[in-house]
Amino acid sequence: MKINKVEYILNKLGESIKLCKPFNLIRLGDGGIKIFHSIIFKDKGQLDSIIEREGLPRNKMDDMLKLWTKFLNEATYIDTPDVYYNGKFWPRYKKGTTPISKRTDIRMRMWKRLYSEFGIKNTKYCNPEFNYLSCIKRENKINLFDILKDRKIMCITTRNEIINILKPISKRVGVKKIVGHNENQYEKSFKRVIDFIESRANNYDLWLVSAGELGRIYTGLIKNLGGRALDTGFVIDYWCTGYIHPRLRRFIKQNPDNKLEFLLTDAGNEYERFI
Repeated sequence: MKINKVEYILNKLGESIKLCKPFNLIRLGDGGIKIFHSIIFKDKGQLDSIIEREGLPRNKMDDMLKLWTKFLNEATYIDTPDVYYNGKFWPRYKKGTTPISKRTDIRMRMWKRLYSEFGIKNTKYCNPEFNYLSCIKRENKINLFDILKDRKIMCITTRNEIINILKPISKRVGVKKIVGHNENQYEKSFKRVIDFIESRANNYDLWLVSAGELGRIYTGLIKNLGGRALDTGFVIDYWCTGYIHPRLRRFIKQNPDNKLEFLLTDAGNEYERFI
């Protein structure tokens, strides 16, 4: 199984921006895996918890699933949990070297079956941690900041402060603000964001999407309309707060010369050739 490396994907993104070609990268992560598992195995408790946290429309989950499948199959790249089990990347920890729960591990290992059950046939795979890995400073390799330099950027996020943080790098930065977790994103933000994308998908060089499970639909629609989008997830929160998730701290650390970037730790360097 081929898992495309970070620099290769970033070069493809750079080419797409220069040529004004559509591009996107969508990550399911463990959240998407758990949604698929909940529906197939009728795990109401698990699904209810995700719906509440992510602000998903309970009465429109069939429509959401159809859109996820459509956009995942059309995506330039999608993620695969296989990297955590093939020996070429660090394992999926909960914190430090504490393993993820057995329950989550079982679901992650079922990813092929879950993708298949929902008709996901796209095999242009990337690492689920692409959002973090793309921000690592590595010798003689480009990172996301090389792509953002002097570009027109639009962020879909809860954080308005990202404008001032990215302004020194990018030509123009905007934010389409959404509500956060447990605030009913579908009811309070979804239609506004969709309308905004439909009227402006091609007004920016790149969209950075930090919007949870609904973010896959935003990211898919942007490419569908000819734009370019990355599912950046919690990276935007890191840029605003400096907080690195405990599961990653053994492998990446803040770059003291540029606090938006990461450096690999000694433990992370063991996997550098596979990133």
